[in-house]
Amino acid sequence: IKISWSKDKVKPSERVSLKISTTEPGSVVGLAVVDKSTKLLGESSDIREDSVFHELNLYSTVQYFPLVRGSFGVFQKCSVWVSTDAILEEDKEHFLYGGMIPIEDGFVDDVSIPRNGPLDFSNLYVRTNFPETWLWIDTKTRSDTDTTMEVIVPDTITSWVASAFVMSENSGLGVTTPVELEAFQPFFIFLNLPYSVIRGEEFISEVNIFNYLKEEAEVTVILDVNDAFEIILTSNEINATQNQQSVSVPSEDGKTVQFPIKPKQLGEIPIKVTAISSTASDAVIQKVLVKAEGLEQTYSETVLLDLTGNKAQTVSKTLDFTFPSDVVSGSERVQVTAVGDLLGPSIDGLSSLIKMPYGCGEQNMINFAPNVYVLQYLTKTRQLREDIKSKAVSFMRKGYQRELLFQRDDGSFSAFGNEDPSGSTWLSAFVLRCFLQARPFIDIDQNVLMDTAKWIVRHQKLNGEFSEPGKVLHSDLQGGTNNPVTLTAYVMSSLLGFADKQNAYVIKSATNFLEDKLEEGILNNYTLALVTYALSWAKSAKAKEALNMLNQRAEHQGEFRFWITPASEISDSWQPRSIDIELAAYALLSHFHQDRIAEGIPVMKWLSQQRNHLGGFSSTQDTVVALQALSLFAALTTASRTEMDVTVTAPSLEIPETFSIDTQNCFLLQTKEIAPAQPMTVTVVAEGTGFAVFQLNVIYNTKHTDQRLRSVRKKEAFDLTVDVKDDKDDKNRLTLNVCTRYLGSGTAPWSGMVLMEVGLLSGFSVSPDFVPLDNTVKKMEKDNGKVNLYLDSLNETQVCMDIPAVRDFKVANTQDASVTVVDYYEPSK
Repeated sequence: IKISWSKDKVKPSERVSLKISTTEPGSVVGLAVVDKSTKLLGESSDIREDSVFHELNLYSTVQYFPLVRGSFGVFQKCSVWVSTDAILEEDKEHFLYGGMIPIEDGFVDDVSIPRNGPLDFSNLYVRTNFPETWLWIDTKTRSDTDTTMEVIVPDTITSWVASAFVMSENSGLGVTTPVELEAFQPFFIFLNLPYSVIRGEEFISEVNIFNYLKEEAEVTVILDVNDAFEIILTSNEINATQNQQSVSVPSEDGKTVQFPIKPKQLGEIPIKVTAISSTASDAVIQKVLVKAEGLEQTYSETVLLDLTGNKAQTVSKTLDFTFPSDVVSGSERVQVTAVGDLLGPSIDGLSSLIKMPYGCGEQNMINFAPNVYVLQYLTKTRQLREDIKSKAVSFMRKGYQRELLFQRDDGSFSAFGNEDPSGSTWLSAFVLRCFLQARPFIDIDQNVLMDTAKWIVRHQKLNGEFSEPGKVLHSDLQGGTNNPVTLTAYVMSSLLGFADKQNAYVIKSATNFLEDKLEEGILNNYTLALVTYALSWAKSAKAKEALNMLNQRAEHQGEFRFWITPASEISDSWQPRSIDIELAAYALLSHFHQDRIAEGIPVMKWLSQQRNHLGGFSSTQDTVVALQALSLFAALTTASRTEMDVTVTAPSLEIPETFSIDTQNCFLLQTKEIAPAQPMTVTVVAEGTGFAVFQLNVIYNTKHTDQRLRSVRKKEAFDLTVDVKDDKDDKNRLTLNVCTRYLGSGTAPWSGMVLMEVGLLSGFSVSPDFVPLDNTVKKMEKDNGKVNLYLDSLNETQVCMDIPAVRDFKVANTQDASVTVVDYYEPSK
């Protein structure tokens, strides 16, 4: 395969052609075009010749333009630590922060600049499109071996790197040598802005002006003023007004001007800067996210509008919400939604069902499993549309490919793949279950399934129970470290989906084990729910008895039925505990397998009302299992015809909002933003026939107070201390010392997987060389404004870590940042 650009050098927003040539028609081609600067940020996952043939040029010190490395950088590139009293030259900064670009002679001459009189800037093009990834395409060539595509170059001044690979039946795999396209103009500006700030803070809008023209340029820099921010008057600068400064920029050089800014509005605020000289100009718009101070909280309340029947009906419901006394003024957002399908909120939110990060092998499946259940449901009800199918299949393929990164060499899966000392029986069973369910929709490698199943079976004991050699990630699922019943039920339910004769004895042995334990008596409701589900799917003679036993323990509240598990703490959340959502979902699945649909309706109604504003639940496991159960039940109970008007009234709505729902738009999530009020009262009235889901979503921030951070109403699950240490030698550096431990009881001395989210002060980022990984901290993710650390588990022994931070941007009146520690699978802890 070969790729080539129609030009080597272009200006931003210019049209250019990319030609792809293969040796065989009907080949599968994968193409990526990315900003070259991203290649400097970390390890690349590109398919390259050196990665295919292993370790070619592994320690190459060739550097990518435009980074200049000193002697110290060469040692770093080669992964060599240096101890010396000699002077090692540090790396020079990236050119966009004050350096210059080395350009070839004659390139400036290629750019047309009028020689007679000043330029007309009335129609000045404003650069706004700055993606890191420009093109990311997979396609199949047709009868011809050459393909040409015309594209428009983004607005970034950079080099774009195009790489591709090709696969065909006869020729195997082919990989290109990367081909670069240089996007450049001889006069341009670059804005150096923080990604986000907190309301009340002030920051510097730093404008770097670069001049590659033949002569010096007298430049006027103008910052467009709008209602989103105010410019702070600072100095007695010559040739300066509040939003305008003048500067002389020599040829082949750069200069910087600064505008101190104080945001006045929340959300994304546009920063537009224009630089004008007599011979050239440039204009750029970039956005800065302004966040409310404090901690974000959410509340959702769902109403099932059930008007099924032969006659038109009317139903009315009033919902109330009162903001807490420590709410941050201006952070309140209220939204109402309506959709004509039980799974509608989840279908709309498939790209992001929960708010937590998902960086390990189990959590990645939140991008995979829910799509399977949505496609199963829509296929059964004959409502599958091509746009929904395309989106769901795309998510599944990406989730599948990513999940394979967590498969170990022995065929098992674990939270962090080969980095872990052992595979996980539980996670392997979970992945196997999801992959088996996805086979009707995407290609799943049969060898992956077989290797995983074989590894799981090897961990079954003679009495039928399954053992866990790996780390306990989900402590509730394990039923305590000494209880194998829950794990055996979970693994058995996964193997039941694998139609393999070799597994028949394995399943029979596990069934006998669970039946014996049921006879002995199972006190834990969660364990009983999983055992009931496994026995129901296996058509065990004991399944009906188990479900009857489980139903006897249910809580009844009006038209709802649900279960609770004993908890040592009272949750501050409006949502039930994750384990209670899982429990109800397994109970609902058991009702489905035993064809006891009418008995399951109250459980289905309760479950459907626990969703968050994104369409998911609290964590990954409860979201995956609950959506599986809801999708199976919804397929049996879906309304044949919907014709309904849903009218919403609220004191802050000038006129009522009406959502019209029918069979044609039943999957469209209709949304209306409502001005917040205290207290918030919303009335919904539905008229017509059919079924719909109405949801009130409230999002707001609460102030950083001891009461909010450490609740006096419940026992904390974790102890957490944070200490900030300033660097005496460098005011642009500081260190966060964070210590935590688990305050568990004697029956549960270890937590499940722990997520630590470390917020950073505005203008700071984590030091590039920070690598905290050890036996406790298994993974680190750098997010905008924070760092996510994944810890295997914690006990009463305190764990401390130092997190170095570096100032990247100048921010004044810095607001507080927060550090949170949660049990990933029980976020109420």
